Amino acid sequence: MSKEKARLEILSTLLSFPTINQKDWDSDLASDAMVGDLVSLCSAPASKWYMSWVREIKNQNGYRKYLLESIDDESLCWWSNVGVNVYNRKRVSESPTWQWDDDQFKFYARWLRVGRRNNAYIVLPCLPEFNDDGSVALNVRIRFGLSEFSNPKTFHNWKKLLSRDMDVYYKECESAHDLLSSKAS
Repeated sequence: MSKEKARLEILSTLLSFPTINQKDWDSDLASDAMVGDLVSLCSAPASKWYMSWVREIKNQNGYRKYLLESIDDESLCWWSNVGVNVYNRKRVSESPTWQWDDDQFKFYARWLRVGRRNNAYIVLPCLPEFNDDGSVALNVRIRFGLSEFSNPKTFHNWKKLLSRDMDVYYKECESAHDLLSSKAS
């Protein structure tokens, strides 16, 4: 027996009026939703758009009309005559993985495996930055913030980037860090 409708009812109700003193939420009355915002619907029927990304906004007869992308399945739907609660933009910007697809998570897992295969302890892989043009920026960080060392590099097509190329890059980063560390001592 499926409980999909019950799940949607629960999530829609809970997210229609976010609790805990509106922590990290603003209603659309307090601030205007913008393209790229993560929103929850209020004054709307339960649906898979209970939490969505705003992809487009149009004004229609004095009302705002939102093209929303469901976080459940990426389906798009226009909504009007509804309220939206906007999740804190700073928190969203600090969480780039919230908009990744499963292939991007797999890519990140490969990048982390490269570090593990190299016994990464001090020099650690950072989150990749996926760009709209299909490129990806990789970088490393130093454990415990022992130094501000970084060595960013952009690769043109993340979908075609091989683990061995990431391995070469990781080893370059380790060598560059070791060289700087030896000069500092």
